Amino acid sequence: MFELPARMTQLQANILAGDVSAQEALLAQVKRGQSLNATFPCVVEELPFAPPQDGPLAGIALAHKDIFQLKDRLPGCGVGLGYAQSGLDSAAAVSHLQQAGAIQWSALVMAPHACGATSQNTHFARCINPTDEHAAVGGSSSGSAVAVACGMSYAALGTDTAGSVRIPAATCGLIGLKTTHGAVSNEGCAPLAPSLDSVGILSRYAQDAREIWTALCPQLPRHQATQALNCQLWLPEKGVAPEVALAIRTWISQLEGNVFEINMDEAFDVLNRHAQRVLFYETAQTHHAALKQGTAAPSVQAIGLMGLGLPQSWYEASLQSRPFLLHDFVNHHFSTSDFLIMPSLADTVPDWQTVEIGHASFDRKALFAMHRYMGFVNYLGLPSLNLPIGRDEHGRALCVQVLARPFAEHQLLNFAEQSPFIFWNL
Repeated sequence: MFELPARMTQLQANILAGDVSAQEALLAQVKRGQSLNATFPCVVEELPFAPPQDGPLAGIALAHKDIFQLKDRLPGCGVGLGYAQSGLDSAAAVSHLQQAGAIQWSALVMAPHACGATSQNTHFARCINPTDEHAAVGGSSSGSAVAVACGMSYAALGTDTAGSVRIPAATCGLIGLKTTHGAVSNEGCAPLAPSLDSVGILSRYAQDAREIWTALCPQLPRHQATQALNCQLWLPEKGVAPEVALAIRTWISQLEGNVFEINMDEAFDVLNRHAQRVLFYETAQTHHAALKQGTAAPSVQAIGLMGLGLPQSWYEASLQSRPFLLHDFVNHHFSTSDFLIMPSLADTVPDWQTVEIGHASFDRKALFAMHRYMGFVNYLGLPSLNLPIGRDEHGRALCVQVLARPFAEHQLLNFAEQSPFIFWNL
């Protein structure tokens, strides 16, 4: 029987060379996914098997976060199974992958209504981190991270409103690409905070993420990798664990190019306040009826109730400030530099009990450390990449977040390919 390779790009080459047919490849991937789900439960629902399609992703079977509308199916959004509804078309992002030849064989678990920095969800079995069963799995694209990390899917789509692709990627040692806001259509994707929501990609390898990104946005040209890079580094003066800071500095010392350390603590605080206003207000508007009726999920209540009390004038002021703050940020950080490097998580990946609200071991500071440096990126709408750079003393992933100017996703993936550390064995 054909043995599936580690990388999606390797499987693509095998299919192109005639070593395996697209049909055989699809069946092998689905069978492997079904087997792994017994150990790492993250599948909400298996979907009808689709025959192979032509295209660069022909023979690739993927699984995605259950937030995307599919053919004749509404998503469960982390609170139930999908709902049959005739006449529906697949979400724009899923449709792009289908047009490139990929099929989707299952929908994956997520935090309820995409609102949560961890995988905590009373509606489904606990997500198990494939890198360490005791480690937390980030949210809200938790099932996507588990599926990719355990080998159930070569890549998976998620959504990122305040870190919901990058946080699960960071906890599971994955490439996590938050795309430029608006680069990939959100049509057919259940909203949380529409002006912050972005479709994103999780994968083990940068090359695999690039194939998915190219299918999502084929109009954007690929840029050749450059060896000499100019990067800025921001390590906040307070709040970053010494082990995380040391790992970042050690990794930075191995990079080719110039790295200039900066201080953007004050600017970050301003941007973060704007990001919170927009997140709270738009979440409240999206789930207004459920919040008023008292039926909203606890995680939605925690954010949405604050949004109900937020003055509309504050929200409007944050929206009006955004284009000017984005312009200033891009000019300041990317006029002479290619990338801005900063921590993904403020601390090492915690035990799952530590960030489980209601658990006896719950630590609010540990939960805060998981999403501390995420939301302002969504407010600005910039692309950002979670990149594994090492392991802590427990073998858990240590990661950086790499920001770039709008629509620079290919450059971010170039950077990831040149990174001196690969988390996964070849």
